[in-house]
Amino acid sequence: MIAGRDLTMAQIDARGDTLFERAGRPHIPALDGLRGIAVLMVMWLHFVFLSPHTGGERVFWQLSETGWIGVDLFFVLSGFLITGILYDAKGGPHYFRNFYMRRSLRIFPLYYAFLIVIFAVIPLLRASPADHLGKQVWMWTYLSNVLFARAGWEGMPAHTTHLWSLAIEEQFYLLWPLLVWLASRRRLIQLCLGSIAVAIGTRLILHFVAGNDIAAYALMPARIDALAAGGLLAVLVRDREGARLAAKYLNPVAAVSASVLILVMFWSGPVKGLSMLPTLDFPVQTFGYPALALFFAAMLGKAVAAPSGHLATRVLTSRTLMAFGKYSYALYLVHILVRDILQNQILANRGGFPVIAGSQLPAQLAIVAFGIGVSYAIAFASWHLFEKRILALKRFFPYERARVSKGVVAAEPAVSVVPGADLGSLSSSAPPRAASVALIEEGSSGR
Repeated sequence: MIAGRDLTMAQIDARGDTLFERAGRPHIPALDGLRGIAVLMVMWLHFVFLSPHTGGERVFWQLSETGWIGVDLFFVLSGFLITGILYDAKGGPHYFRNFYMRRSLRIFPLYYAFLIVIFAVIPLLRASPADHLGKQVWMWTYLSNVLFARAGWEGMPAHTTHLWSLAIEEQFYLLWPLLVWLASRRRLIQLCLGSIAVAIGTRLILHFVAGNDIAAYALMPARIDALAAGGLLAVLVRDREGARLAAKYLNPVAAVSASVLILVMFWSGPVKGLSMLPTLDFPVQTFGYPALALFFAAMLGKAVAAPSGHLATRVLTSRTLMAFGKYSYALYLVHILVRDILQNQILANRGGFPVIAGSQLPAQLAIVAFGIGVSYAIAFASWHLFEKRILALKRFFPYERARVSKGVVAAEPAVSVVPGADLGSLSSSAPPRAASVALIEEGSSGR
């Protein structure tokens, strides 16, 4: 009994050590795969727009409607990566300048290019007026989530119903660096836990006081729990003992949160004839959102710690998932425009999907594949013709770390041979080491 228990603890410690060591690598391929899964879930959701008539079509639709959780996976990944970047950079010079310049180079050019296309190019081609400037302002200023909370899906300008999540992340980027800079490791852990509680409380207030469940879905204070869950994991694994503690609870947290999600699913979903996890349902927002945050954080930790030959590692590091992860930012931006064009052609001009062998599913699946394929082609071109040329400018803003020697703090460049390589751990329990900034620089840190 004791030997078995010792072996179990040894395995947990080994997983924790792996978490600690891999969190400092300049690139963890498995996280590219997680990012790929996230964007595929969101695209699947948006490219499914059939009206179900049969039992099989209804089940297919209900499952597809849960694709919105891909956004929550994006949030957890961003919280993990951004918090790790900032935590490792503490003490080095140009902490704020380098972070914001690198984030700006990654996010702004493609985002604003997309806005120019939908607000200027498309109306010009169609010879139709663009949406009123009053609505456009929310998009240009990264406040689309506020407009979304006030006006709902119907009140958003065309092709912008997905931009609310990017606004949440941008608002997080404005707030989080200062908090990480000011907080000690212990306070930062408390801050992450407190942020999860704040998000739950905010959603309760918005539900019972304001009666606005869309606001509970779209406003940053109400959705910061997923970002904070990722941030909590990032801080824990930058200390060896903290990484072992995290490793000890990965499986229990995953199991409990999955159980909560299953209960919420039966409480809110199929019983009421809705999707499996309806986004605006009270039980989903109250119990489902935090359960998703913790479940995805646990899955992220397990992905980082998984052995090289493990099935999960082989799946997450497959060329297909890693490619979708690499181009996920552009995929997220452009796929709604592709979806809107396809939906208009099929529903408005053709009256719906053709029935093949008594079902709409074959035609719907073909549209999903075609829409994802077209979106991927656009994202691929965007990366190679536009994005990576702008990202090359990051070399002028290398992350730096603090080097502590005999009480003297000096600045030294982070490992930056590879664009996005970064920093060292400032944990008091381990020497500085190269950290994983390249993770977020090459992919989509925000949706």
